[in-house]
Amino acid sequence: MILLHPPSKQELKNVGKALDLPAFRLGCLVAQGGFAGEGVVPTELQLEKFKGKLTCPTFNLNGDVPSAFKVLATDQIGTRYFVSKNVCHGVYYDSAMHTEVGKLLEKSQSMRMIYKGMKAYLQDKAEGKKMHDPLAACCAIDRSIGEWAEVELFRQKGEWGSRLAENTRTWIITRYDHQKFIQTFTDC
Repeated sequence: MILLHPPSKQELKNVGKALDLPAFRLGCLVAQGGFAGEGVVPTELQLEKFKGKLTCPTFNLNGDVPSAFKVLATDQIGTRYFVSKNVCHGVYYDSAMHTEVGKLLEKSQSMRMIYKGMKAYLQDKAEGKKMHDPLAACCAIDRSIGEWAEVELFRQKGEWGSRLAENTRTWIITRYDHQKFIQTFTDC
């Protein structure tokens, strides 16, 4: 399995280049990116800023569009899971999560370091920090964190969207279980 979050174009390019190798096979890819909008995410679960949208720009897939299309089209990857932008935008490390993490400081040194760093961060930015990458990483460890819809991803006018489809081997997250996310996040 590969967890893919391209903070630069390089990681997506690397997968695109790997797909040029005839013997390359990957059972499962988990990528942060894509957009699950209207028709995929039930209206009552849509974040206000994304309500009614079918498409949205997403940096990760737009970082190397040809490689993104290769990833979506190939039979060299068994299944593809996309942790969508709109679900990630609902996951914050805020004061409530800080309190939850604070109860788990005995688990590891890394939790204590995260707690200490985020304490300082929250003093300057009380609204919190979006947790795109941690959610994607935790979904790669335990996909039951998310509820997934089988979709076809598409690109339109520089924006990405998804529509429900069958037999695509491509899934996108439509919601997540906060407690399972916290459990996985703090167990790492």
